[in-house]
Amino acid sequence: MKQIIGILTLLIFSFSLSAQNVKINSKLKVDSTILKIKQLNSNYNVYSTFDNKNTDSLIVTIGTIGTSVTAIKIDLTEKPKAYIILWSDYAEYNGKDTLRVELEYFDLELNASKFDKDARIMGRISGKTNLISNSSEDYQIEFNGEFNHIIGKLMMKKKVNDKYIIIDNH
Repeated sequence: MKQIIGILTLLIFSFSLSAQNVKINSKLKVDSTILKIKQLNSNYNVYSTFDNKNTDSLIVTIGTIGTSVTAIKIDLTEKPKAYIILWSDYAEYNGKDTLRVELEYFDLELNASKFDKDARIMGRISGKTNLISNSSEDYQIEFNGEFNHIIGKLMMKKKVNDKYIIIDNH
């Protein structure tokens, strides 16, 4: 019985590792950010990026700037990992205005493995969340696209053909 439990644990651990595919491609070039998000019955694109202001970590956010947001967070502090944050302008997530949603799987391709301030992070990402429960139905969010971000900057645009507004974020 202990052997079966050990084998099952190993299989589950192996599956969770394979669900997170990260690749480094130093020749990767991405001109701008366009991420397609499918959520419930709507499809939309996001074009803006920003990062946290900490010196001991690096988390890049791809999303829109607003009061109700679905944003992809890419944590590049150690081993790259991704998750989604849902923001709302009212406490719709069990009395909170944010909800962190883990991913069922994601694929991430980056132009490098280490980044300093003012470095340009370019990448491609796709994935799908774990099941999210709300008052009307359970659903998953799917996303795919590419991004281009300069560390320490807020890079905003609303439409695909707009020029970026770049603000020093530090």
